[in-house]
Amino acid sequence: MKKYHDKEQAVFVKRVNIIVSELERSVSFYTKVIGLTLIDQENDVAYLGVDDKNVLLSLKEIKGAKRAFNNIGLYHFALLVENRSVFAHLLKHLVDLGYPLTGLSDHGISEAIYLQDPDNNGVEIAADRFDSEGNVYRLETFGPKEIDVYDLMKHLPREPFTKLPATTILGHLHLHVNDMKRAKQFFVNGLGFDVRFDYRGVAVFTSSQSYHHHLAFNIWNGTEARRRGLMQAGLESYVLSAPKDKFNAIKQRLNEMGYPTEVLENSLEVFDVNGDKVIIEAA
Repeated sequence: MKKYHDKEQAVFVKRVNIIVSELERSVSFYTKVIGLTLIDQENDVAYLGVDDKNVLLSLKEIKGAKRAFNNIGLYHFALLVENRSVFAHLLKHLVDLGYPLTGLSDHGISEAIYLQDPDNNGVEIAADRFDSEGNVYRLETFGPKEIDVYDLMKHLPREPFTKLPATTILGHLHLHVNDMKRAKQFFVNGLGFDVRFDYRGVAVFTSSQSYHHHLAFNIWNGTEARRRGLMQAGLESYVLSAPKDKFNAIKQRLNEMGYPTEVLENSLEVFDVNGDKVIIEAA
């Protein structure tokens, strides 16, 4: 798993920043339901991860924000757990809580739990599958199967679930877009991700270093879908980690494509095809 997030080689999603309507309620959801750890909180922003320093998710409160609904932007962000034992542990925890799931799928490459947070922001918990040599499976087909829950529960730890382990990382980010051609140009030609699987032109899965997907995008909300309103929950920005030797090339390609970039210390900012800010940090 970790070799596809190697700071010296891969471009990957490091952090996601989302808008919520009630910070206290959302912190409770992400800590007590999902199992993240609250690292810090400053006024209307909370920072969460799986240790005491590396932020994977930030929550920014806009009081009274409307729920996310059929927008471009966030479809879901995926927390990638180390193995089936952790995956089974969290699934049992969610079932015990009675929290509603929107999906439970075996994708071949991985197993996944889907749910929505209190503001309808999408969350996935995933566990990758590996071949006999320890390599992650390639994404070659589309269409999930049901998870064999009985087999999965054989891996269930005996102790109660308390929180996600420190080995958990951000596996991928999946976005809604309203123009597949422009999205492909930005994420592939601009950011430099490789297309791993193109499903009939309506969903594209891209990655760095041959992983099945670090970033995906689809047009399932339709070509008329628009970015969230100023008073609406959803994606505000996200952070990508990029190797230093790829950093300048990414900047040059984006500028040549007409995407202005702002260079900061050891990072640059650009707005993606959805109008969401992307912070690209040099690893």
